[in-house]
Amino acid sequence: MAEHLLVFGACTPFQLGLGVMNTRKKWLTPGEVRFWGVAFFVAAEFIYLGVF
Repeated sequence: MAEHLLVFGACTPFQLGLGVMNTRKKWLTPGEVRFWGVAFFVAAEFIYLGVF
């Protein structure tokens, strides 16, 4: 469980940065920001688990 929290902690700056960038640039809709945040986390989990 702790390993998953570490992966989440590593992904959080990207997710927050994506939200901040989108607030300034308005490139994505709010739904797309949520999607890409979750997609990045899931990809990081797959890499962590060795399922590439």
